Amino acid sequence: MGIRDSSLTRVKPLFDFIGSDVEKLNRLFGFFKSNISKIEENSIIEIRYGDNEKKVPPPRSLLIWMLQNLKELNEVKNFGVDNVDSETYQKRKDLFSGDKKIVDDAIQIIQSKTKLPDRAWYIFEGKTHPDIFIETKDSIFVGEAKRTEKDITTTTKWLNKRDQLIRHIDSVLDQPKKIYSFYILDKNEYLKGYYRERMKLYSKKEYYEENLRHRDDLSIKKAMNSFFGFIFWEDIAEYFKIKFPDKL
Repeated sequence: MGIRDSSLTRVKPLFDFIGSDVEKLNRLFGFFKSNISKIEENSIIEIRYGDNEKKVPPPRSLLIWMLQNLKELNEVKNFGVDNVDSETYQKRKDLFSGDKKIVDDAIQIIQSKTKLPDRAWYIFEGKTHPDIFIETKDSIFVGEAKRTEKDITTTTKWLNKRDQLIRHIDSVLDQPKKIYSFYILDKNEYLKGYYRERMKLYSKKEYYEENLRHRDDLSIKKAMNSFFGFIFWEDIAEYFKIKFPDKL
């Protein structure tokens, strides 16, 4: 993280101010034009941000899809392994050479393990870290904060089309709770043209389909319906009378 990182200079001051105050949280979400159900008192399970960001594992359906569609993955030097003498290197080499038994073994591990490790020879996507993660008894909110960055993140090491916010959505999509996703942006950067076209993509079903090739139509619609828009740091600062630091 740099000294101008939005997580430290914007997200942390904002949510340190909000804390677990439901009234303030509902006032914040009132900035969005979409109709968002109000958060009820005593319904918050956790709020994670800043140095305590939530680390959410990828869905197993994605990990299995990647194993079943290895030709769709990016070519990565040494299969993403530093030590070419390691078991991980050899296993991945066998995977990409078309060894069906190795593929079946990897899928069986993913399906049977109660908890998957962060890294393993059969895992090709790591945990995702939403800038803002709020879970209540009936809802999950995942948000991304942008300030000086000129674009959103749209790729991972192994996939060319893997939008950062959609990754967050995907990681919680299997839960029965209502999912909400959003951005908080810098107004000046937005007015310069940054993000403007990107924000339009979240209303296009085909964009979600490109980023969620392991999902069925119902799940894709749920992901798309989760997005309720974006607001600006400048408006939040004025409304809550918060003086955000330019740098740390």
